[in-house]
Amino acid sequence: MSQHILEAGGTLPFTFHVLFMLFIAFVIYQFFLNNKFYDELGFSNEEPKTIFRGVLGVVFLAILLMSILLTFDVTDNTYEENLIQYEFWYSFLAILFVFATVNGALRVFNLVNNYGFKPTTRGLIFPLIGLILVILKIITS
Repeated sequence: MSQHILEAGGTLPFTFHVLFMLFIAFVIYQFFLNNKFYDELGFSNEEPKTIFRGVLGVVFLAILLMSILLTFDVTDNTYEENLIQYEFWYSFLAILFVFATVNGALRVFNLVNNYGFKPTTRGLIFPLIGLILVILKIITS
């Protein structure tokens, strides 16, 4: 385990990495197993459930799987190669969550067309939490 912590950049970056994986697991739980998630958002038809459980669910499953693979170094890379992988992965995630946070903010403040859907702050908070965890991981590396 100490080798995994060392490859992640130390105890603090490793802790933020694990917290990020737990956050993604929580999001996946909301998408796939929590039907109240859709009721609270006010969805009246099955199309949003299909989108969240389909495309977005697969994206978040891929993010979780990639994070697990990097954490436990299943490719058995050397220390330097793994650091480059971490930098690329977290740069990609930072860009993804910045775009998602901006999109959520635009929708919450009604600056773009919401197509009759009343947005909640949850659409802004989920990507913002992910962005904060990614930034903390990048800063502490």
